[in-house]
Amino acid sequence: MPSYRLRFVGQTSLPKSISQNEIDEDFSLSDADVEEIRSNFRGIGRLGAAILLVSLRATGRSLDSFTGLPRLLLQSLSKRIGVNAAMIQIASLKTLYSRPTTRFEHQRWARNYAGYKALGQEDQHKVTDVLAHLSKSAVSIHDLVKSAEVWLFENQYVLPGDRTLRDQARQAFAAQDDVAIATVRQSVPRRNLDIVMSRMFSKRRGPTGASVLEWLRTAPAKHGPRTLNETIQKVAYLKTLQVHEWDLSAIPPARREAYSQAVVNRPPYWVFRTNVNSHFGQRERAF
Repeated sequence: MPSYRLRFVGQTSLPKSISQNEIDEDFSLSDADVEEIRSNFRGIGRLGAAILLVSLRATGRSLDSFTGLPRLLLQSLSKRIGVNAAMIQIASLKTLYSRPTTRFEHQRWARNYAGYKALGQEDQHKVTDVLAHLSKSAVSIHDLVKSAEVWLFENQYVLPGDRTLRDQARQAFAAQDDVAIATVRQSVPRRNLDIVMSRMFSKRRGPTGASVLEWLRTAPAKHGPRTLNETIQKVAYLKTLQVHEWDLSAIPPARREAYSQAVVNRPPYWVFRTNVNSHFGQRERAF
């Protein structure tokens, strides 16, 4: 997932409560930027160019319908480039640019000046390869999309629309799922898998009434004899299901860790209900 340094990457809107520190860190203009803007634009066009430039650098997006421009950001940029404060009563790019052609020209200038490039056909193939690689360790499609946005941003590509990138990520994620399912089919006898799935969703004895899967996914408590004993019990239980004999080496280690992390963070019912329509009684994809 993106670090704090990359917190605005991929965003299509900015928080109204953006702080001055965030503006200084992510949306500031250098002296060279100010000189370039003053040399190329006049009047309120300077403010538009400044917004497009700092937003592209912070989010990686060439903004088309960016609404909710934070007032503090407008004030800060206005002061920096010397635009009259009376000219900043602006709510969105639509009110700033009455002529779309002017906005397109300013966006092209911002991309060229910031060193960003649009995705060409060859670049699209590269993105497909990157998504295939990143999907090996992604926990979810959303996680994969965010990782791809960061890769595009760091390689100075203008981010495509969210739907376009999400569709590509969905395909890459599904391809990794298919590899994992095929591995499970080849490595685990069907009868053994049916037993495992039946046991996972069965209730354990005791007052809580939790399922076996809920028990297994419970995080360890503080270090101590009780926690150690319970962990040993869980390992011993899994061995009775012969899971330690399964050869899942065809699934990349990072992907196996991602599946494990997903099980830890998801309710068992969600895992069961959202992974259906497999050849193993509508339950296989939970693995």
